[in-house]
Amino acid sequence: MAQLPAHPSLDHLRRQARALQRAARMGDPAAVARVVTAFPGAEASKLPLSHAQTCIAREHGLASWPKLVAAVEAHRAGPEPASDSAILAERWFALAELEDLRPLNRALAVGKARKEAARAVMQRDAARYTAFQRTLVRGLASRRDRERFECAGALDVFGGAWTRAPLAPLMDDPVPRVRWMAMHALSCHGCGEKPGALEPRVRDRIVEATRSDPSLRVRHHAAAALALAGETSAIPVLRERLEAETDQKLLRGLAWALASLIRSSRPDKAAPASL
Repeated sequence: MAQLPAHPSLDHLRRQARALQRAARMGDPAAVARVVTAFPGAEASKLPLSHAQTCIAREHGLASWPKLVAAVEAHRAGPEPASDSAILAERWFALAELEDLRPLNRALAVGKARKEAARAVMQRDAARYTAFQRTLVRGLASRRDRERFECAGALDVFGGAWTRAPLAPLMDDPVPRVRWMAMHALSCHGCGEKPGALEPRVRDRIVEATRSDPSLRVRHHAAAALALAGETSAIPVLRERLEAETDQKLLRGLAWALASLIRSSRPDKAAPASL
């Protein structure tokens, strides 16, 4: 039985059928034998082209010429290309399995929509997804503050209920940007799976940071975290800080957070949008 070549051509197969028809009509013994194998009792001298095409198809293991045509077209089309989401998911899984955080965190630097679509693909494989999360959690203990910062940011999107406990201590990290990223990752409902309300200890730590963190930027992000979590209990704290702070950028951030929480506290208003 003949096999289709790596790059089959319908034109070539049609020429084979015509050549078989001509040879059979001329009485070529090999051609006649091929025709009789496919059509016992057939009159080779009057072989129609359709029968010759069927012979070619059957010699390739297919019942008819239309089925051979379909097989050639499917062969040429090849497998459906993997989606962008599937490619990203497999790449991130592979990098996490190598436990090399630098290339993993670089690879994770894609747009939010692509990241969320790839996450949905990854979550179909629960075991690999949990292993991927574990790699990010291990990165929270890195000696490099950049890796702690990046892994906390990744867990904002890829974290789950069990990753919150190891993430929470980073709210007390010595590096300001790690502190505020941990607060954001624990609070922003617009980025990943978050509980309906902040755990009391998480809420209290973010409130404390809004009031007294030595970094202006951490205070700014802490206020935003309270708004993104819909923590309306923090409205009095934000009003207090608006009276006490003097930095204009921080004041604008506090005003935005306060306005967002006031809107979300009204039953007819939607929750605050993510940053």
